[in-house]
Amino acid sequence: MEYRLKINEETLPVEVESNEEEEIKAVIGENQFDVSYTTVNDHQLHLVVNGQGINAYVSDQDDGKIIVIKGKSYFVQDADLLEQMKTRKKGSGADPTEVTPPMPAVVISVAVSEGDTVEKGQAVVIVSAMKMETTLVAPFNGTVQKINITEGDKVMPGDILVDIEKEETA
Repeated sequence: MEYRLKINEETLPVEVESNEEEEIKAVIGENQFDVSYTTVNDHQLHLVVNGQGINAYVSDQDDGKIIVIKGKSYFVQDADLLEQMKTRKKGSGADPTEVTPPMPAVVISVAVSEGDTVEKGQAVVIVSAMKMETTLVAPFNGTVQKINITEGDKVMPGDILVDIEKEETA
């Protein structure tokens, strides 16, 4: 899987290969890392990076994550998602009509069915990435048109999980 991550102010290409055994091979720029991880709690991971143990603390933000390693903070964002958001905001006022994951993840549960009426902020899908669950919500009031995933599916940023038709306002 290939990504572009914005880390603080620098955008880097990242290539990730993972397996089900909590191990990742990552290439960031020119550097290769062999990583295994253990989830300590919702906001802490213990990483072994190229044989060296490291604790990482993760804090969710509206538009990314703050990751603290060895006392240094990194603000990490999906550069491709940021570009999509800029394009949507500059467009003809069109809001997104789908729900997509912010990172590679596995679908834990689908909280809606096709035809359901949803309200902005209502839980639609729950995904898990690195043993941390994230609830994806409806971006606006509307009707679920299509569900493109089932529990257990592996999903990527940009994958359309749920299509929602925006409710017309009078």
